[in-house]
Amino acid sequence: MRNKLSTPDMNRRRFVKSMAAAGTAGLFAGCIGADPDGDGGGTFRIATSDEVETFDPRMNQMAWYSTAAHYLFDSLLMMEPDGSGTIPHLADGELEEVDETTFVADIRDDVTFHDGSQLTAEDVAYSLNWVRDPDNDSPNLSNVEFLDEAEATGEYEVTLHLEYQSALMERTLAGMNAAIVSKDAAEEMGQEEFGQNPVGSGPFELANHDPSASVELEANSDYFMGEPELDGLEYRIIPETEVGYVELADGTIHQSGVTEALVDEAEDDDNIDVYQLDNFDFQGFLINCLEGPFEDVRAREGLNYLVDYDDLLTGAVGDLGSRNWGHMPPGVVNGWDFPADEWEAEYYPEQDHERALELFEEAGIGTDFEVNITARAGEAMTGRATVLQNEFEQAGIDATVSEVSDGEWLDSLDVGDFDITTYGWGGNDDPDGYYYHMFRDIANDDGGMSDDVVGHSSIGYLYEGARERGEDDHLEDLERLDEIVREARMTTDRDERYEYYVEAVDLLMPLYPVLGVYSAESATGVHTDVQGYEPTEFGDQEVFNEWQSATIDN
Repeated sequence: MRNKLSTPDMNRRRFVKSMAAAGTAGLFAGCIGADPDGDGGGTFRIATSDEVETFDPRMNQMAWYSTAAHYLFDSLLMMEPDGSGTIPHLADGELEEVDETTFVADIRDDVTFHDGSQLTAEDVAYSLNWVRDPDNDSPNLSNVEFLDEAEATGEYEVTLHLEYQSALMERTLAGMNAAIVSKDAAEEMGQEEFGQNPVGSGPFELANHDPSASVELEANSDYFMGEPELDGLEYRIIPETEVGYVELADGTIHQSGVTEALVDEAEDDDNIDVYQLDNFDFQGFLINCLEGPFEDVRAREGLNYLVDYDDLLTGAVGDLGSRNWGHMPPGVVNGWDFPADEWEAEYYPEQDHERALELFEEAGIGTDFEVNITARAGEAMTGRATVLQNEFEQAGIDATVSEVSDGEWLDSLDVGDFDITTYGWGGNDDPDGYYYHMFRDIANDDGGMSDDVVGHSSIGYLYEGARERGEDDHLEDLERLDEIVREARMTTDRDERYEYYVEAVDLLMPLYPVLGVYSAESATGVHTDVQGYEPTEFGDQEVFNEWQSATIDN
């Protein structure tokens, strides 16, 4: 999501994609630091649809804050804007490989936290070990399981002792799953208070939080890369994208999502630049495999005959999305050269209501049952839920759609309190972002979720349901699935990982735990008052990083 470039002869929506493929770092390099002669400054106002549950990145589960947290906190490494690799950030140079499972990171000695205290190796080790400790119940633990221990071996030196080699180590160390927090502040405040009054070292710090309304950040004048040119950032919580767009068009805010219906209008507006970006996500429905009408695999298979996938996609986002295969976005499937055509033919049947009803009969539920579809707020969620509801109604089955808040939705995921629920998972361009995180058996995890959590992905419900019902044939496949998605992240050999994921798809898909619909492409509009900024699919701290520095030109 980066520096604004003028491309009069190229469709703006396609520009970012083409540059991501070509590599963008050279375009943006050398942009940091304030311009002493510039007018700059101002507050960059961004529309977001969700509230923030906690500002503590160690406990965060909301996708939008995973990006916003980079403004408050720093990480050892930073992802390049084109996704091609990482560069040192808090690390003072590349990681030194001592052996396959030991790496040493020198830490910059010029970084201070927002409270003025110095960032040292003790803070780095504490932050990584805290997430890794099962007793802390961090939802991010699964991302750092490759780490055995982070050890402060000097005032500004950290040694990373790994449990196993990880192809994902550097990607993880560049993200907010491995954010560095102030040890003293976190321990003094406790996790709950720290979540509302965070102390990080990022280019901005929290100035004000009005729940359900806005999050305001102000520039950190002591940031180690220099003070941002912007005075601050403000995230305005605007649940309806259309409302955000109206405020973007009149200049009240500077960035907002643009619905498919408004893309053409936005492109015709001289005050708005439109960027269409791959989200690298999975969007669809979770099916309750633990209890309810779809605990039988035949009933879940019937759902796949009930729906028209393209209608679900259109009902959710129109043209701002594409079908996913094997529960991975096309960017991953194509990038890894997975057999998408074979998967489509094998696992994604054409709509056939008659066959769906036959399978419902075989599963013993017939058509005399009711379905509760829960949907998070937002037109994409409610849109796809309504299309699914209509398919049930056309088949003679009563279905209701209940719109729930983010908090209610997260609670229902823990215990499986739904029949079908809308679901979205933000991964990345690696299959691990989907298969390990969505489809492992969390009962085999070394902590990370409390004992009363059944799942946070439907495969959790599937494992638990298969165990309770004594479905030995399914359990054998599931145990193998859990084994290989763990092994796939424990090797750096891409060919081996490819074979693991192909096997994982073939084990998972016949169990139908998820109704995969599409992967989104987000259209975002940026007001032309914003200078020095361009959104991209990769990269962090986008208004101020190694490659660009945004300003507001009024």
